[in-house]
Amino acid sequence: MPIGTVAHSHLPYCLQKTKDGKWLALNRNYKPLGTVGKDEWFDYDSHPSRQSIPAATISALKRRASSIIEDKPDDPGLFFFYDDRTMPTDGAANWKRYCETLLIWANASAK
Repeated sequence: MPIGTVAHSHLPYCLQKTKDGKWLALNRNYKPLGTVGKDEWFDYDSHPSRQSIPAATISALKRRASSIIEDKPDDPGLFFFYDDRTMPTDGAANWKRYCETLLIWANASAK
């Protein structure tokens, strides 16, 4: 996914867990969705886009994750919706899998 494309900045790349147990969707630059620049710094733990996601939904998403970084003390984990081999813009099969994964998240109850 080329840097500078809409997909690079506006599609979810991963979900980052925050210290309060909520989740923040990040783009390919590890910035909150919609952030175009790479230089702006964000405090994930206080960002207003954090959301509570039910544990069952997180489990289902992690089963489909391309990669998982588990929680560590003072370093909440994250997981990835795709990687360089499964970029959703690189073909119909990757796009379908990505959309199916996002559908799991989209159907979660928002709190």
